[in-house]
Amino acid sequence: MTVTKWVTLARQCLLRRISVPEFDAALRELDKVDGKELFGAFIECRATFCVPGDPLVSLYLDHLGSSGLVSISDALLVLIGKWNSAPKLFSRYSPECYSQTLQDLTMVAVSPKYKVTATESRKSLLLASRWLSSMARTLPNLLGESPNANNVIEALGFLVASIAASDGGLEALSPGGDPARNELRESIRHAFELCLPLYSVLSAQLMERLNTVLKHINLLDNGSSQQGAGQPSAMQILQFQVSIPESEMVASKLATSLYLEALLMTGATIDDAATVNYMCSRHQNDYQSAFMDLVAASFHILKTQQSKSIYYQQCQLFVQNKLPILLSMISGSSFNSFNTEQAIIDGWAYQDLGAVASRFLHTCSLHHLLTAQAVSQLLGIEENNTTKLYAKDDLVSQVRASHTRGPKLVDELVRSDGSAGSISQALVEIMHSYCQSKETQYLKDLVNAILRKPAAINCICLFIRPAFWLGPLCTLLDEWRWDEIHGEAQPVYDEFGAVFLLVLVTKTRLRLSNANVGVRKKDGFLARYFDRENLEESLEKLPEATTSHLGNWVNALYLAEGLSDELFTSCSPHDFYLLIPTLLRQSIVAYQQGKLTQESLKAGLDYLLEPFLLPSLIPALDWVGNLVKEDQMSAEIVLQALLKSPSGSESRDIHQTILGVCAPELEMNIRASQSDKFGFALKVVEQLPESSFSVAKLQDGPVDEVQPHIVALIMQQSSTVGIPAMVRRLIEIQGAELALKSLLGVLLQLSGSPDFLLCLDVIATLVSVVHNGLREVLRLQSGTLGTLLKKGDTLSAEAVVRLHRLVEAYTNFLTPHDMGLDSFDFTNIDTTNPNLDENAPTSGDVEKEPSQADGIDQVLDEVAAMGNMDSNDADMNFDALYGLQGGDMDLNDLDLDMF
Repeated sequence: MTVTKWVTLARQCLLRRISVPEFDAALRELDKVDGKELFGAFIECRATFCVPGDPLVSLYLDHLGSSGLVSISDALLVLIGKWNSAPKLFSRYSPECYSQTLQDLTMVAVSPKYKVTATESRKSLLLASRWLSSMARTLPNLLGESPNANNVIEALGFLVASIAASDGGLEALSPGGDPARNELRESIRHAFELCLPLYSVLSAQLMERLNTVLKHINLLDNGSSQQGAGQPSAMQILQFQVSIPESEMVASKLATSLYLEALLMTGATIDDAATVNYMCSRHQNDYQSAFMDLVAASFHILKTQQSKSIYYQQCQLFVQNKLPILLSMISGSSFNSFNTEQAIIDGWAYQDLGAVASRFLHTCSLHHLLTAQAVSQLLGIEENNTTKLYAKDDLVSQVRASHTRGPKLVDELVRSDGSAGSISQALVEIMHSYCQSKETQYLKDLVNAILRKPAAINCICLFIRPAFWLGPLCTLLDEWRWDEIHGEAQPVYDEFGAVFLLVLVTKTRLRLSNANVGVRKKDGFLARYFDRENLEESLEKLPEATTSHLGNWVNALYLAEGLSDELFTSCSPHDFYLLIPTLLRQSIVAYQQGKLTQESLKAGLDYLLEPFLLPSLIPALDWVGNLVKEDQMSAEIVLQALLKSPSGSESRDIHQTILGVCAPELEMNIRASQSDKFGFALKVVEQLPESSFSVAKLQDGPVDEVQPHIVALIMQQSSTVGIPAMVRRLIEIQGAELALKSLLGVLLQLSGSPDFLLCLDVIATLVSVVHNGLREVLRLQSGTLGTLLKKGDTLSAEAVVRLHRLVEAYTNFLTPHDMGLDSFDFTNIDTTNPNLDENAPTSGDVEKEPSQADGIDQVLDEVAAMGNMDSNDADMNFDALYGLQGGDMDLNDLDLDMF
């Protein structure tokens, strides 16, 4: 921009911290003051070198407005010009600069010293409302440039509401024959309608102010804003929402139990920060109450699970390893620290849990939540547990020194007393290191140790997201180069198969989607495998290479004397595992056509029990589950072969793990067939320990009983067991929309009762954590309230509004801020230099200005000198004077093309 005497005046006054009376005196000494230019000069100063929030700028702007040197409409023209002239909106002027200036103008508008006419109010409202419309339309782009862009809309909205509420504003909005007044009311209404979708990012106070203005406009227009005879307008819907007061947030023990149960009963990762934020926010930062609530809910869930079930194991892992960490974080969050030892003692009633209670208390003592003497007092026996907490880096060093230490850590993981998190992190770091260095032999040993102890998978996932720790394994599998093999191929099959099996078992055990399992290559082997799972190909459609692989495997399994290394060399694991359904189908066809005897078929299938081919059992058992429906005789033969226990002890353990994850689906298909041919298979399946988180195991009744179950839970304070699983099952069978309808029915049934707020807490927690589909449907219903209001069902509409508000709050509490902390370490971060802007001026820079005479006379002399500059001097730009980067811009070149 061109440097003028007004820029110099503004800068010198700010540098010398001239008071407002002295500033006023300086202006009076001048022949003529261009308030519009001077206002723009102060905005330049605020945007470039002033400290954020400098109060002196606000005082100067208040003086310019209240003294009449600049009108609000002229000030808006300056701001809009700067807004339009920048190639990137926030490249020169930050959102804070705009929002602070708009707040200053709002203070001027409500000041009794600011005298304004109806004409000036109309101009200000018209400019501000049109600018608001423009910003509301482009908010997603603005948020992309700065997350604080919504503050600018917030400040502009308050300015519009304040001017409209003034005497001049009311007169400008009043009815009359003047078309300009109708245009103004329509402009304001249009701006507010565009702000409707921004309800979630604007404050409740602003929405209330805007609603008041809208009511006034609608009254003046005699209902002209109606959009139809029976359909409520967007403004009416907004007014309905604003008319519903905020619900008091309560922290019920039932909701806390449901939150933990929904996560623990599915093997989900429990984010420490999100859980602590959820607990403390619901308890209104009453940290001691949150502390005791979490302890009580955790032990309540543990006591309600059947001993030795997979769910009991998961609760046990949580109580012994994760719960003390969460309690320590809650204690550390409290500014007014409370006595954690006394809190545990006051709420202790779990002596009957024996070893679990003892290990929990011991871990709490290691986290300094209570003393060893208190542990002995609570247990009634002398505390003699001497285990210490492991450090992740020490464990990693041990494994790197001796690779045999890795598999031993897996054994310690499942029986760890407080160190499961550190062990999990160490194991994941080592696996990632093996993936990077391609040390697949060591990786196979470690992976097989995990597969023999599948509870280790649950434990790792309790602390670390599956997508993070499985991601490098998936990448390794996708990028495995079969043409680079040197030596025998069978050992490489073994190494590939172990990693592949861990991915399959984890995905099936935890019922993970492709994204959640860490598959990153959309056209890679894993993506193709999961897309084509159990998919048979007809021989006519098989490519020539695949047909060749199929023939080689049929020959090796049923005709040749064993599996040769040539077979493995010519067919990569990528090709083999995609071939399993087709291979099994062709084997059954050959048997049915008499080309294979039953003994030959079983003998060939026995090869799939070899350690290096064990991963093939998962697609094979899934395929046989479908075969049960169409050919029970052939399915019986295949199951007899595949369910047989291998000869080696290590293979037997892994075989049991595979059967465990496949058992629920296989059992369901067998029972659905109602055949007596599969008694042997059911016997094997029923003897297996629970090894898969399946909602079918948790049904407490028909899905249509979800609503009465939850009502009974709230009214009678009964057990929460199975409620999240029932809701999840209801979603699977009837869809998220009908499931949400049942949950809203609970709110309607208990509306007006003393338990309503407790009910709202419970339902909001279920919607927030059970299934993403519930939140999406609720968000959709919240955006289409007009349908309910048209029917006159205001009670249901109010339930939707209240539930949506609380779910949005809970979702915000539970959303972890992704800072890449899964890697467990901060690296390449210079914490000694928090100033990320190398060009940002500092207070020291200001003090290094050339020596200047103090006082108002010097300021006036310099301004006068600026006024006597010739045309060449006047071309000196702002950058040349102050050494700042930027392009030339003339304040008079205001572009209002957005109108």
